[in-house]
Amino acid sequence: MVRSPALAGLFPGMILSALIGCHLPTPPAAPVSATDRLLPPSFTVPLDVQRLAVLYPKTSNRELMDAYIRLEGAAFQLKAQRPSLRIIERFHLATVLDEQRFQLGGAVSEESAIRLGRLLGVDSVLIYRIEGPTLRERLWARHHEDLPPYTVTSKIIRVESAEVVFHNVVTARVEQSDGWSVASADSQDFQRLGRAALERGIAETVANLRLAFQ
Repeated sequence: MVRSPALAGLFPGMILSALIGCHLPTPPAAPVSATDRLLPPSFTVPLDVQRLAVLYPKTSNRELMDAYIRLEGAAFQLKAQRPSLRIIERFHLATVLDEQRFQLGGAVSEESAIRLGRLLGVDSVLIYRIEGPTLRERLWARHHEDLPPYTVTSKIIRVESAEVVFHNVVTARVEQSDGWSVASADSQDFQRLGRAALERGIAETVANLRLAFQ
């Protein structure tokens, strides 16, 4: 086959570009309009993470508590991907908390999580934390852009070494509402939009966790 000089010069360049492209990291996907992953999963959770305790803050907010329970349920579903994974059930956690008079406050610190993990006999702890707009921030918001997003953080820490093997932060903003106004900032309409934003944050958090356990 006869190649023209122009094609002869172009062909090696194409090979070089392809080889370089194979070694370049894949560019991050464009963020979704209402959900933005701040930190991608650090890397795949190691296979030696086999006994896991799921911890999250104590809260009187029913909506947040329901969200934490759903996230805890998603952790149990990881066993379908890793049959060797064992999740400590809540009644074991409650027993240890009661026997040791150990309290989990509004924010679970890494130190308290590691200490509790040792008491439970697990190799790692999965910590969830959800933050969203406060009532004051809702009342002072004149536009949806004024509101801070819902933030769902998930982190897996080794009990013995305190090494963080997974860290992911997902944010979900309240979307624009045609009826938005100062008066409606704490209305049922806002509550509906807030729940929708939290739902998106939870869904992406669960999806990221599943990817990390593949």
